[in-house]
Amino acid sequence: MPQFAQIDTFPSQIFWLLVTFTILYILLSRVVLPRIGDVVTNRQKKIDDDLGKAEALQAQAAAAKETYEATLAKSAEDARAIHRSVAEDMAKKAEKDTAKLMDKLAKQAEEADARIAETKQTALAELQSTAVEVVQAATERLIGGSVDEKSAKGALDQVGGAK
Repeated sequence: MPQFAQIDTFPSQIFWLLVTFTILYILLSRVVLPRIGDVVTNRQKKIDDDLGKAEALQAQAAAAKETYEATLAKSAEDARAIHRSVAEDMAKKAEKDTAKLMDKLAKQAEEADARIAETKQTALAELQSTAVEVVQAATERLIGGSVDEKSAKGALDQVGGAK
């Protein structure tokens, strides 16, 4: 190395070396390193703040989820209660309607029985009057004489009673 051959320039080189390193050290320690330290500190502070906010938001989300699940469970229970209530009301109404229908059908059956009995009586009366006419007509043809209605009815009653 050629600088080792020039020993007489050592003191000036050492001087300028010390001056340069001192200026560089002062510049780095007073200007650059504090700025870098501030940036690192600000970043760390921002990261810590963001982590704190994230934890707070996570806690809020968990609380909101719990509230949502509780509300959902309560809503489901309310819906089941309403469903049960409506089903009970419908069953009661169906029971009442069935009872009304049964009463109505019973009344209609009674009325129909009464109409059938009346129609039967009418038909029997008409049948009896027709039978009386047939008996009168048959008697006239067989014996050649006429029979009054009262005698024909009496004869029919005796035949009907002999059964």
